[in-house]
Amino acid sequence: MHDLAPKKKRSLMVTSAPPMSPLDRVMLELRGLDVDGAIDLVGSPAVDRPLKTTVSLCPTCLAYVPALVYERAGRVIIAKRCAEHGTSQALLENNARFYALSNKDKTGRRFAEDRVFHIPEFSSCCGPGESCGPSDGTEKRVFDASGQGTDQMINRTCTVLVEVTDACNLTCRVCYSESAGDRFLPFDTFKTHIRALIEKKGLLDSVQVTGGESTLHPRFWDMIAFLHGEAGVKKIFVPTNGLRLAKAEERARFVPFADKLVVLLQFDALSRETNQTMRRAEPAELRRTIIADLDRLGVPMQLTMTLSKGVNESELGDVVDVALDHHMVKLVALQPATWSGRFELEADPMERLTLSDCAAAVLTRANLRLSSDDFVPIPCSHPNCGWVTVFARRFGVVHNVMKYVDIDKAMNEVAYKTMLSTEEIQKVVGTDDRSVVSKVAAWLGSRVVKSTDMFSIAIKPFMDRYSYDQDRIANCCHHITDTHGGLRSFCEYNALGRRSDPWSRFPTRQSDSV
Repeated sequence: MHDLAPKKKRSLMVTSAPPMSPLDRVMLELRGLDVDGAIDLVGSPAVDRPLKTTVSLCPTCLAYVPALVYERAGRVIIAKRCAEHGTSQALLENNARFYALSNKDKTGRRFAEDRVFHIPEFSSCCGPGESCGPSDGTEKRVFDASGQGTDQMINRTCTVLVEVTDACNLTCRVCYSESAGDRFLPFDTFKTHIRALIEKKGLLDSVQVTGGESTLHPRFWDMIAFLHGEAGVKKIFVPTNGLRLAKAEERARFVPFADKLVVLLQFDALSRETNQTMRRAEPAELRRTIIADLDRLGVPMQLTMTLSKGVNESELGDVVDVALDHHMVKLVALQPATWSGRFELEADPMERLTLSDCAAAVLTRANLRLSSDDFVPIPCSHPNCGWVTVFARRFGVVHNVMKYVDIDKAMNEVAYKTMLSTEEIQKVVGTDDRSVVSKVAAWLGSRVVKSTDMFSIAIKPFMDRYSYDQDRIANCCHHITDTHGGLRSFCEYNALGRRSDPWSRFPTRQSDSV
């Protein structure tokens, strides 16, 4: 018998998938391409060896575009194709040995598995207030109306830059933030941003109070005192051009915070001509005075040297010599110039300084005993984001310790750590036991070396619209807050987000609300 009773109509709920973002569309296209398809797509027939595909930026319109990374004549090049502006190429590395793929490269496809540097996937599940998730290249959230921006909350934050002003007392020809304003982040807003980050990320390894020139902020010292007293902040970094530290009493104000603070002093060269070319100023002698005084006061320092091709490579040895003369200088950071923001020097995307060029300059110009093998990728976000070499400096001797470290064996001790404790250093030194001599030297070194003895040279090649690689962005640990406190990849923000994130809503120095 059939049931003749009227039946209720079933309602069908049709759910549509969210629209695919421009970045997702390019990623989907790349993952379906083999080597030949990728070469055809970007128009690069002269390829010695394809390495991977990734998403990059059109240097003209900044749209997400498909890209192929490949070797040619010992160099590493990225080739791209924009539907509107055609094909373009840019140099990534002058020495292919210094370019590595990562096991976390998942934006496109890898074609050279023998070149993969393995870094453990970051998981922060055990940390209070920290988030975690797979670094699979998937975009979790957008930050602006254009749909551009990569979620950095699932990544480790090794350092976060908080810009407290867009004002500066120099107009450098090289300035990623293009500082030339007169606005200041209110102190209460600064505290709100920091506390929100701590709540979301847990302990912050380091916070950089930057700008512009952060020491121009009328509440600068209040900011430093706040961070020093905040248990959720491990280290405070203060990048500065040094001009506001001309008076001894200003330099002495760092002393109460020295247990937690590092001054990152801009130091591109000693010569007047080079400083004029880079910074339109001649601050070398003042900076040497600052270094000597902070060294005497026991304030830790980093010398930050921005390098531009044909301008100041020849002075790298002089900068390292100054660092080695002062025990409180713990690091020389070499930064090949990035072409985001204001860059008024010669710029050819196929002729620029790369990471390997900086390493070669250290080998040939610095008064140090080391080889190119003593530089290794920093095991954190991505192997192309930074390389480092480490020295023990004690008893008047400076000795490179990287030859006593097997990075694969030591990975669990060093991955995702900004600074190592004495105990961690002693565990790492001696992991390379390839010879009896190495064993004995490492055994002795591991028992006398302390974290305070460490001196490092790090090379940090930031990306711009030419060298942009979404794989590095997806795994970034070098972050910056936008003006609303949102966490962004430093390179992504400078290339894509800065000009759409104005400071105009913030007060000027004359306002009572700073």
